[in-house]
Amino acid sequence: MAYRTLAEKEGRLAHLRGEWQQLWGSKPERDFSDDDVSKLRAWNDEMADLGAEIDQLRDLEAMAAQHVVAGGRDIVPNGDGSMPREGMGSTPGRLLSTREALEASAGYRAFRQSGGGTAVIDFGDETALGASFSPEVGGALLTLANINVQPQRLPGIVPLALEERTIADLMLPGNTDGNTIEYYEETTFTNAGAPVEEGAAKPESALGYTLRTESVRKIAHWIPATDELLMDVSQMRSVIEGRMVFGVRRAEETQLLNGSGTAPAIRGLLNRTGIQTQARGTDPVPDAVYRGMTRVRVIGFAEPTAVVFHPNDWQDVRLLKTADGIYLWGSPSESGPERIWGLDVRLTTAMTENTALVGAFRPYAQVFRRTGITVTASTEHSTFFVENKVAILAEERLALAVYRPAAFCTVTGI
Repeated sequence: MAYRTLAEKEGRLAHLRGEWQQLWGSKPERDFSDDDVSKLRAWNDEMADLGAEIDQLRDLEAMAAQHVVAGGRDIVPNGDGSMPREGMGSTPGRLLSTREALEASAGYRAFRQSGGGTAVIDFGDETALGASFSPEVGGALLTLANINVQPQRLPGIVPLALEERTIADLMLPGNTDGNTIEYYEETTFTNAGAPVEEGAAKPESALGYTLRTESVRKIAHWIPATDELLMDVSQMRSVIEGRMVFGVRRAEETQLLNGSGTAPAIRGLLNRTGIQTQARGTDPVPDAVYRGMTRVRVIGFAEPTAVVFHPNDWQDVRLLKTADGIYLWGSPSESGPERIWGLDVRLTTAMTENTALVGAFRPYAQVFRRTGITVTASTEHSTFFVENKVAILAEERLALAVYRPAAFCTVTGI
């Protein structure tokens, strides 16, 4: 069946949308048969064609409503949306567009063929133009303001600028089945080992251990959404889930570094008792970092594995130059090493600015995960069920164990 009028096309489009949504909603598990898939594709193609035809008719009606024509006669499109075309001297009741009249003019054709100059264009007495036009003085200047141009909607969603870096992978990974982690930390070692005379009493050494307990903490957040949004805009579900997971990871990053340890917060590396500190003083930043590495080696008896910087602080290091202007960290035309004194540099805005963290992250710090990051959706919240709303929740549970705090050193004042 051919749908010619605007009302017929709109009615058919509404019907197809209902059929499409009904079939889609009837298969929540998306177990579509081949016949179902064929129907959905066919309906989708027909809806796309109808949408284009409807937009065309609406544009033509909008343009026709703006024109003032001779004798009060309207420009009416054909049922299929196209404009009728007739040659010069057609029925007086038929209005020709300016373009049709120009194309029918021998003077205009000569003007086009000559590539410019001046031409006399005679429209004749029988020409009925569909727009106000005066060959003697010329028509009004046409601009985009005279045309209803439809905006072009680009696919996809442009995300906010978000930071993806993390320090969790610098540490040992681990899993736990409980809600607390306990381990003994050796906190005292008196080494009295020394040479002794034959038969003499041997010196006594001492060892002391402290039981450390780390609680498994939860990081979570949620967001409301409507059923219609999640069902009708399939891309939004994956976008929302991705952002929820990202939010948990960013909170995790902040907790691993700066958590206060006061429930429900994790105790982060920078708030651990026993962590060392090296002030920069008048040293260049690389020198101060190396002094911090030495403290880790001499006092913590550990080998540093990485240094964590705030991006603003690393910028100052990366731009260091010699007296004659040579960049120490490589030419600006090269990517340059994200390393200092042989150690990997990790950049994160979660790091306290003007402070760097040198540490033997492996093996002296470990992240235990009770659960990974999970994303769940439910209508069982407040009045969401009767309002067709969904609560989307993302959460994880984890704990941080630091086996040797002296294996870490902050470098301050950089």
